[in-house]
Amino acid sequence: MTKSKKRRPKKQTKSRARPQGSEEQRKFDWIPLWGWILIFLAPLAISEYMFYVADRQLSMVIFPVVWVGFWYTMMKRSGWPILKKRDNNDKR
Repeated sequence: MTKSKKRRPKKQTKSRARPQGSEEQRKFDWIPLWGWILIFLAPLAISEYMFYVADRQLSMVIFPVVWVGFWYTMMKRSGWPILKKRDNNDKR
């Protein structure tokens, strides 16, 4: 027969403190809004041109849908920090 396994007590690990909301928004302060728009549109335009030259019509349709979905998902999961920062600056 097999012996039952002895359970070891778990080691307590130091948990990292999550940054506050204002600190989290500061990570993106150095990139202006036009920079984020450029980061979004430049790869989209380059890939559309690449697919056009390679004669890949289906990819020209699918990639923008996936690209917008990716950015939407990333922004939604992070709490829209780029746009929230802009709203706070406008209220001052």
